[in-house]
Amino acid sequence: MVLASVLLVAAFTARAGADSTSSQEYQVKAAFLYNFLQFIDWPEDKSADNNQPLTIGIVGKDPFGDAFEPIKDKKVKDRSVLIKRFNSLEDLKKAVENNKTQPETCTKCHLLFICSSEQENLKEILNLVKDYNVLTVGEMKGFLEAGGIINFLVVENKIRFEINTSAAERAKLEIRSQLLRLAKRIVEEDAAQENKKAELSEKAGNN
Repeated sequence: MVLASVLLVAAFTARAGADSTSSQEYQVKAAFLYNFLQFIDWPEDKSADNNQPLTIGIVGKDPFGDAFEPIKDKKVKDRSVLIKRFNSLEDLKKAVENNKTQPETCTKCHLLFICSSEQENLKEILNLVKDYNVLTVGEMKGFLEAGGIINFLVVENKIRFEINTSAAERAKLEIRSQLLRLAKRIVEEDAAQENKKAELSEKAGNN
């Protein structure tokens, strides 16, 4: 059973503030990740085999716990969803190096969630997967500016997200309009870079 688009709306309005726990926050984010798979189209060579699962990778100190349990048996585009965890940047590097000998490596991931624990390694992680048509998702400031595709935000105690469409185009991913319409903010690469420069200039002026 494919996840209904109603679930995306429900996740969109779920609260993640003082009236809920971290566990509930990541249940919401897990639901979002499933739904992102529903509204992204990958190049044919990565999506042609309907017998293979869609893979969500998680790199870093995993905050999800059992958040995927309520939806683990759901299918997306009539395909099962596999969760694969990489504990660190080093694990991710090894997975890339072993791409030819191991069938389930990060290069097979359709979506890679980069945990906040990996902020210092963000650019290196993005560089590692840039040639593999991976939807990169994060939850940290500057994620889009660094070249990530989707970033989670908390706005008025609600989980929202922003999208870098230029980064998606570089990864050869097509984001459907339904998802774009729900984004809190959409930026292109030039705009993201300008925002970053403005932030740095403001910081410099305050010093």
